Order: sequence, then C-alpha cells, then structure tokens
Amino acid sequence: MKMLSIVRPLVITSAFLACGLAQANLIQNGSFENGTDPGLFTKLVAVNSTSIDYWTVSAGTIDYIGTYWQAAEGARSIDLVGDGGLLGTLSQTFNTTIGSLYTVRFAMAGNPDGGVKRMKVVAGGESPEFAFDTNGKSTTDMSWETKSFQFTALAAQTTLSFEALTAGACCYGPALDNVIVLAEENSVPEPASSLLLGLSLAGLGWSRQDSG
Repeated sequence: MKMLSIVRPLVITSAFLACGLAQANLIQNGSFENGTDPGLFTKLVAVNSTSIDYWTVSAGTIDYIGTYWQAAEGARSIDLVGDGGLLGTLSQTFNTTIGSLYTVRFAMAGNPDGGVKRMKVVAGGESPEFAFDTNGKSTTDMSWETKSFQFTALAAQTTLSFEALTAGACCYGPALDNVIVLAEENSVPEPASSLLLGLSLAGLGWSRQDSG
C-alpha cells in the first residue's frame, strides 16, 4: 500500500513532465540573447554563423540589435536589413518528425525609420508573408506584435528562415524577436514524451487496482 501511495505523485509528476517536453521550444536562442555583444547594433553579412549562436545569416545583411531599440524579449533583437540596404535572411535548422504539425510564433515590429515592413517566413513548404506598419512607432515604443503560422514537417530536419521583403530608403527593415517553434499535441510525440506518457498510464492503472 505504501509503495502505491508513492507511485501516485510520481505518476502525476511524469504526466506533467511529458506535457512539458511536448511543448518545449525547438528553436535554440530564439530571442537572440546569446552571441557576440552587438553594442548599439552590429551589421552581419552572409554567411555568418558565429555572431548569433545557432543562427545563420544565409543571405544579404542584417543588423544584430543591442541597445538601439526596445526588444520584445530580453535585450537583443534583429533588423532583417543591415547597413547597406541588402535584404537579409536569418535561418536555423532543427529536428522534426515527418508528417507532424508545428506552430511557429515570433514577435514582429519594424525599424521605426519609416514605412510598412514586410517579411516572408519559410518552413516545411510554407512561406507566409507578414507586414508591420511602423507609423507612430519609436525605438522606445516598438509596439511588437505576435505573429504565427503552422507547417507540416516534410523531413527529419526543417530549416526556418526569416526573409526581409522591404528595406525602406536605406537600411530599415522588419524587426524580429522571440522565435518559438512548438510541436502540436496531435502530432507524433517525441520518444521521451512517449515513454513518460506510458509510465503515467501504467501508474494510473496501478492506482486503480490499489483503490479497488
């Protein structure tokens, strides 16, 4: 009886842990906090895979923003058009399960030096476009907005890319921060989650036998 009374809290704990693993962010360094200190901001040129941990500037130029403007999360963010006006692309590749559904969420704003900013986001065969109007915004009030879309994984690894579509007169592009990718609950569970879920169900069975 004592053994079963110990099992019950373990069952509950493992069930919650399984849910937590299923909802873990698959993106590393999603708010760009880890990397070379950009100071006010630093221009990065393709192909650069060392200045921002886990991310690659795969085309054009970007500005790695430090204290220049208000970040959505933490203290750093991205302008997808760097000094020089070349439209930039920022990418990260992560593990996925073929046929599973994933949700991408991110914070979008725009360099407040004028106009409507647009970006395209590419993952798993999907390539939606997003826009942000910078009119009335400032470096101290960026008014970040949460954007999202879903994709179905086509391979064991998926590359998520953020591509600038507008630059303004010089080098003022869409702003990016707080990137999150979550596996949907109805998709194939990760092995660790499956194991914990199985243990949870087994434990619940033991608990019922004990209560009977």
